[in-house]
Amino acid sequence: MINFYYDRVVDGIHIPNGIPKNFVKYYSPIFNDVKFRTDIDMEPAVYPSDMRHTEYSSLKSVDTIKDDTETFSGYYLIEGFGSAQNALGVNPETKGKYKSVFNYIEEKTLKFLQNGVLKLCICYLQESFITDNIIHSIHYNTKKLNIQNSIVIVNDFLVEKRYTDWCKKNGYEPRIKTIVFCHSLYEKSSEIYQLLNNNQIYTMADDYKEYEGSAISLEEFKNTKSILRKNSVLSMNRRQREHRLATLCVLNNCNLLKGNGVSYQLTFDGPTTPFYVDKLITNEEKQKMYFQDYKELQEMKYQWVDYPIAMEAKDGVHHGYGWENKQPYLDSYLNITTETDFVNPTGYASEKVWKPFGFFQPVLLVGNYGTLEFVRSFGFKTFDGFIDESYDKEKDNAKRFELIEKEIIKFSKMSKQEVHDWYWSMEDILVHNFNLFMEYGKNREQNYKNLLEKLK
Repeated sequence: MINFYYDRVVDGIHIPNGIPKNFVKYYSPIFNDVKFRTDIDMEPAVYPSDMRHTEYSSLKSVDTIKDDTETFSGYYLIEGFGSAQNALGVNPETKGKYKSVFNYIEEKTLKFLQNGVLKLCICYLQESFITDNIIHSIHYNTKKLNIQNSIVIVNDFLVEKRYTDWCKKNGYEPRIKTIVFCHSLYEKSSEIYQLLNNNQIYTMADDYKEYEGSAISLEEFKNTKSILRKNSVLSMNRRQREHRLATLCVLNNCNLLKGNGVSYQLTFDGPTTPFYVDKLITNEEKQKMYFQDYKELQEMKYQWVDYPIAMEAKDGVHHGYGWENKQPYLDSYLNITTETDFVNPTGYASEKVWKPFGFFQPVLLVGNYGTLEFVRSFGFKTFDGFIDESYDKEKDNAKRFELIEKEIIKFSKMSKQEVHDWYWSMEDILVHNFNLFMEYGKNREQNYKNLLEKLK
């Protein structure tokens, strides 16, 4: 049993560490993130994480530790919410509203962290977007406060290398131990496993109650072998980023966008998404060509493939987690997966990477280098031989995108029947990945137990 310690316990509720006193009211009796966003006008820095939802850990108050304790008692847990920018105080939008989790550690707790009675555990299980300035900030703050033992749990398979390389370059002694925990795989596989075992786990928005979550069984998959699917590709691109916009332009140019399984909206984060693809598409002639595709995208409101309010982000609708609709997958063959990040040197593998395995689809990944190698480390098979996956080894962003572009162009020249035959020639791989995905979903709690074992 691992003990996690908290500065504040209110009516039996362990309030997340790392917040000022005036924030406490938003976390008791439950975390009211909607009211928090309304009142404070920022994303929360911390929240009650899944680290609490395991039978292998115990939540305790720091006040239960005696002042004269000298032996290790447990971990002081910082539970990150989304991006770590807010929690570490490096987001300019939080200025005047929130400083840093390190600013809100109680004096008694700090003493225990300094003498080794407690160890600091910063946990980013979910949106583990850990850029270099975040890990550097943790390093500097722990040194400033003389915190001796720190662990960062994160879904970023490149973070340890980036951190150790940075320490070596600057002559620093590493102060932080990193643990990679693939929360996205374990949670998404658990969701689909639950769905296939008739456990409806989703709550839709009031105006879309008729929709229910759904998944594809092995039997249903095999029964589609003689059916020619209406779409060649499935690619979901709700929130626009540089690599997604570039991918959409390529898809449109290849006649794979309109009337296909591609979702997008250029006005999701503002009046319109600017044409900012120059870091990925460096050839000027190509830029001019794809700008015409961008103009066509601008003329359309949006295109959706599962349900329209997903593009509107209405309250009560979940997106990455908490919702699945099998039909877009049954209607298409190749999943062109546009990850959360492409240009930053992070190794974040979100739920987007994993869920095609649960829906019997091959993946062309528009993401960071090395992601497919990371995927294979879990026992999954990727699709080299059917797709040229050399792009996964290319660190240069523009060159990596060019290799991906070539695969999209090559795929676009295949007839629907050729695509169908190509898809079913991978049946053994698709079934292997699905079965393994289900095993991870079935063993969700064991995955968390394994994580906690690493903390002992």
